[in-house]
Amino acid sequence: MPNPISTPVPAFDPISLGIQVVMAAIPFIMNAINKGKPNPNDWQGWVALDSKNGQPIGTNVITWIIKDGQSIENEALNILQYIRNYGTQDVLTYNSYYDRTITAEDLANKLRRGGYVNEANQLIQQMQTPVNNASNILTSVTKSTSSLLLYLGIGIGLFLILKKK
Repeated sequence: MPNPISTPVPAFDPISLGIQVVMAAIPFIMNAINKGKPNPNDWQGWVALDSKNGQPIGTNVITWIIKDGQSIENEALNILQYIRNYGTQDVLTYNSYYDRTITAEDLANKLRRGGYVNEANQLIQQMQTPVNNASNILTSVTKSTSSLLLYLGIGIGLFLILKKK
C-alpha cells in the first residue's frame, strides 16, 4: 500500500514555463530590434571615439555631415546637438582624415535635408555676420582715416597760409 504522506511531485505546467521563457527573452528581443536604429544621443560618444581612433577631434561629426546613413533627420539632430555643446571650431575647418575642409554650406545642406531648415539658415547667418562686422569695421576705419587726413591737410594748409602773413 502506498504511503499517503509521501512528498508531492510538482505538476508540470507548460503555460507557466512558456511565460517565464518569454519574459526572460524580452530584453534580448528588444536589443535585437533596437540594434542599429538611429539614436539621438550618438553625438555624446564622438569626441571619445575620435581620440580612441587617433583622428582629429570632429572627424565623426564630419563623417555624419558628408555621408548619409539610415536617417538623415537623426544625423542632423546629432550634428546639431554636437555643435550646441562643442561649437563649430572642430567641424568647420580642415580635417586631415578626409583631406578636406567642411564649409558652413556643407553643414547647412545636411541640416536642411534633415528637416532643420531654420537652424541651417541661422548657421549661415551667423557665419556671415563676422565677415560683415569685419567689413564694417574696415570701412569705418578707412572713412575715419580719410577724414583725419582731410582735416590734417586743411590744418596744415591754414597754418602755412597764416604763417606767411
